[in-house]
Amino acid sequence: MSFEIEAEMAYGVSRAILRQALRDFHSNDQGKRTDVAEWIGKDDYLLICESAEIDSDFFAMFFLEMSKRPLIERRSLAENAISALDSFHKEPPT
Repeated sequence: MSFEIEAEMAYGVSRAILRQALRDFHSNDQGKRTDVAEWIGKDDYLLICESAEIDSDFFAMFFLEMSKRPLIERRSLAENAISALDSFHKEPPT
């Protein structure tokens, strides 16, 4: 496999992981929310953000702000963030 294909795959998978983290953070399941909160700032979180071309500090601040909101409001914020995430870089970087 070429480096470009691997980078493209990493980009897509990383974006999918971040979308799932947003969904999990507004879940009714406290365990999922806790898992996301504990994941932020760890090495694999930083690697995922880098691969997805997302500023890890900004994304962490977004999660922090979301944590201050009721679950119902988090859902709306997460869905808007997912839409924004999907609107950037429709094509993986080359």
